[in-house]
Amino acid sequence: MSNVQLMSQAIDFIEAHLQAAIAVADIADAASFSLYHFCRTFSQVTQHTPYDYLMRRRLAEAASELLRTDKKIIDIACDYQFNNPETFSRAFRRVFDMQPNQLRKQGSLDRRRVMPRLTLAHLRHIAQGIAVPVLEESASFRVAGLVSLIRPGQTAMAELWELLAREMENQAPRDPARFYGIATYPHDWETRGYFYMAGFQAQDVELVDPALVVKTIPPRKYARFVHTGLTQELPLTLDYIYHTWLPRSGQRLSYSWVIEQYGHDFRNSEKETERGIYIPIEN
Repeated sequence: MSNVQLMSQAIDFIEAHLQAAIAVADIADAASFSLYHFCRTFSQVTQHTPYDYLMRRRLAEAASELLRTDKKIIDIACDYQFNNPETFSRAFRRVFDMQPNQLRKQGSLDRRRVMPRLTLAHLRHIAQGIAVPVLEESASFRVAGLVSLIRPGQTAMAELWELLAREMENQAPRDPARFYGIATYPHDWETRGYFYMAGFQAQDVELVDPALVVKTIPPRKYARFVHTGLTQELPLTLDYIYHTWLPRSGQRLSYSWVIEQYGHDFRNSEKETERGIYIPIEN
């Protein structure tokens, strides 16, 4: 059995004991590893230390309970093995930039800040290698395309690209150098949905069909990642960016959008391709 499969089983043990008084040594024993070898292997496979993964997952589940139940904060803290409310509040603020009572009053939390359970698919994706991002300053540019509100559970994104392709067939011949998918996340997007734009770089706005929306992307500092793989694997790369790279980078999200850059094969979802992912950041 590979290390990826063994660490997936270790994660199964962690997830089953988020509310139990376990230590890293207990997880190593359950995986039949020495403590040293387990910590080393777990960190290599997941890009998290066992303790960091355990704490972040406990806090993620605690945040979920704060939002969907009326349980007292002190009871939730104790359920997830935090010794006292002060320890819980400090850890909570470090991860979510707010106190537990602030989250409950706010009523929602950006899912991009909530560490998901790492699945076997996540671990295999990490094992394939995700390149270190390039930090760069981007000049302003314009994108023309179609915009839709994407609600939870909808498949409107693929339909939007199909509509754009048809619209471009009816326009004057052009060969855009780049195509972009731009996701913009308004407040409370977890329940209301987010806006997604399927478009292409607009060199000359006067030549853009009036049926299309033109959006100007202002200059920003970005972390540019390269996703290599199938379209349906893109969420695995985004999970790595938000929950593994970002917390360790010393950076933070500066604006509520994410830009995906495609080549001419943007419609081929069944072929492994490379695409850029631009995350707006600040120190």
